Amino acid sequence: MKIKTTHVGSLPRPQDMTTKKIKNQPITDEDLRGYLREILKQQMGLGITYINNGELPRTDYIHSTINRISGFFETGIAPIPKDLEELPEFSRRFGGRNGLITLNPKAPVSLPACSGELAYQGEETLRHELEMVTDLFGTLQEAGGDSGSELFFTAPSPGTVALFLENKYYPNYETYMEKLGGILKKEYDIISSFGVHLQIDCPDLAMGRHTRFKHLTDDQFLAIMETNIRVLKQSLADVDYNTCRAHICWGNYPGTHHCDIDLHKIVKHIMEVPARYISIESSNHRHGHEWEVFKDLNFPEDKILMPGVIDTTTNNIEHPDLVAQRILNFAAILGPERVIGSTDCGFASTASAMSVSGEVAWLKLKSLVQGAEIASRKL
Repeated sequence: MKIKTTHVGSLPRPQDMTTKKIKNQPITDEDLRGYLREILKQQMGLGITYINNGELPRTDYIHSTINRISGFFETGIAPIPKDLEELPEFSRRFGGRNGLITLNPKAPVSLPACSGELAYQGEETLRHELEMVTDLFGTLQEAGGDSGSELFFTAPSPGTVALFLENKYYPNYETYMEKLGGILKKEYDIISSFGVHLQIDCPDLAMGRHTRFKHLTDDQFLAIMETNIRVLKQSLADVDYNTCRAHICWGNYPGTHHCDIDLHKIVKHIMEVPARYISIESSNHRHGHEWEVFKDLNFPEDKILMPGVIDTTTNNIEHPDLVAQRILNFAAILGPERVIGSTDCGFASTASAMSVSGEVAWLKLKSLVQGAEIASRKL
């Protein structure tokens, strides 16, 4: 039995691409094709089973969203994690922003806010991204033979957009969510039509608890989760369940995470997400013990777990034997056919925020593949 591998989505941007962004130099389609070709070749060369475009065309969720959905004119405040609010001495070590959240409460960061009727306007740019990556992937497969790799493509859940971009227009949260769900359904259907795996990024189902909804009780947050999942089900109504993945995390930022909601409190709700593949953090120090939750969980027979066995917030490179050990913990409970080794989160959730250097990230992915090979032999 061979254990398959994947990652969560964002990969280090090539140095030339980063330099051009810093200097505000234009990145042409030809440039982007070159960067994407190399990113795909690197993943295929390592032997990763499920690969993607590294999210290279995307600066971050925010820019991607407001470029494809109109109606975000005013500004709101980026979510501030509760753990950093509780630790002012620690939070002073950070600048105002890391990725899409505020790490220093004394230096809040502004984000766009919904301040008008929302409408989808991103079909052309989305199709262009998909055509480019699928064309390059096909060309590389033909040139090097069938590597066994498959493509996935990421998109935020309606709840994730609502988590980062607050509502100042619609009468309530439910109405805002319903509108976002209807709009993002168009995006999900387009992605699915290209024959790739669709990954829905859902930090709203975990990180949301200690950021946007930190003022609520756990039970009240679970009610928010139910709303988010209900809308997500509607948005995915026409997407093939068997090629859909969902990523759930507590935030890929260098905080203490001592305010994270425990997995056992939310896992049954997560299992309601209409995706065959479920990705969760499970290797960092705050959540590395939670593999045992699955001992007592009636894990649905039709689902496959993609546990994070590589930490994306530290530059320490996991030993392949440790990666194998983590994979085997899950395989012993669920069966090896229902476990795919993955990373905790993305390596570069935004183009300007990387906790892990590019060269280290690729070594971590190499260790992921090696660890999966070791686990496969032991099985």
